[in-house]
Amino acid sequence: MQGNENDPLGVSTIRTGRSESSRSNATLPCLTILAHPDVARVGERAVLRALLIGQPISVSRLAPRFGTPGGPPTMPLGDPHLSREPFQLEPAPGGGIRLTARNVNVRADGSDVHETRTFTAPELKSGAVLELAGHVVLLLHEATNRSPTAIDGMLGQSDAIEDVRQELLRVADLTTPVLIRGDTGTGKEQAARAIHAASPRSGNEYIAVNMATVPESVALSALFGHTKGAFTGAHQRHRGLFERASGGTLLLDEIGETPENVQPMLLRAVETGRILPLGDEREREVDVRFIAATDSDIERELLGRSFSAALLHRLAGYEIHMPPLRARREDIAILLFHFMRAELATVDQTQRLQELSSLVVASGLLARLLRHPLPGNVRQLRNVARHLVISNRGHSPATITAAVERQMSQQEPAPATPIDLKKPTPSTRAGG
Repeated sequence: MQGNENDPLGVSTIRTGRSESSRSNATLPCLTILAHPDVARVGERAVLRALLIGQPISVSRLAPRFGTPGGPPTMPLGDPHLSREPFQLEPAPGGGIRLTARNVNVRADGSDVHETRTFTAPELKSGAVLELAGHVVLLLHEATNRSPTAIDGMLGQSDAIEDVRQELLRVADLTTPVLIRGDTGTGKEQAARAIHAASPRSGNEYIAVNMATVPESVALSALFGHTKGAFTGAHQRHRGLFERASGGTLLLDEIGETPENVQPMLLRAVETGRILPLGDEREREVDVRFIAATDSDIERELLGRSFSAALLHRLAGYEIHMPPLRARREDIAILLFHFMRAELATVDQTQRLQELSSLVVASGLLARLLRHPLPGNVRQLRNVARHLVISNRGHSPATITAAVERQMSQQEPAPATPIDLKKPTPSTRAGG
């Protein structure tokens, strides 16, 4: 993710002759704080404007100045463990950046820098992780000059998540059905909740149902309800999810798992706003905002005729793609420390945040997370934070335990590569 100074980037004009909208979408080189002894500074950003006109930039405890997204730069890194002796960043051929560190200990993407290291344009697009003195971690990358949009539950500062937030707001006040797609654990349900919270329906019901967990035998009753005596055991009228969500929002998660016998009635409900409860003789009107979510390749299922093409087209009135966490690397630290703070609050140990965050940096765990593909995305990162907190209850000093290592061993780290968000990424089957 990228975006303004802390979030997206707080940058200035790049070239003359461009419109304001073009400037705001241009990517610029920057440094983002991923870890700092003062956890509150995580996410602050310095825009490296001088590189755009061919001038070098010195980086030390005293310079450059960092600030929050969209705001002015306010203070340098300032950590006493860092050297006053700077390392240099300067433009390199082909849109890259050369780092020179002759008397300063800098690690870049897990390897010590011996005098110089050149980052190519593709590497900058993904972001290069710089570890300084075992206390500060920075991301050298490119980002745009946009201030972050505040939406509950949608944390992060990258361009990728800011794009999502803008799309959520663009569609929130409409009644158009929305299909949210993305790999497992990318936050599809959080996006659905954000749409509901930003909509005129926010004061009414929000109901989420995972279609993969609804048995086919009861799916029609669960969704559309039934009358008393509709079948053996139906001792009273039952209001289905559609009626309960009327006036509000209904999320149909794992929509690709919808039983085939349910799909025609679901299509009619989405098209007409009318449902027929089991055993009833008259249809009932419902006023529901439909959101569907999936991490599967529904188009492939259409070829096998297990999913209705008409239903897919109706639900996909507007599509939103959730980016994988590896495409928003500058958000990993923000999310990790947020989850750690939340988990520590559940065990009444919030005072240990500084201790655990220092451990995460000094042990190299954060740097490993930033290089890890994190196939479970945000969900996996939350599990790492949970294991880190729980496994260290009653342990002082804190350590990286086997439980945390197991979370990290789900998949071997892979080289960082740019993510094309316009192309679907391989996914696994699970909730999102």
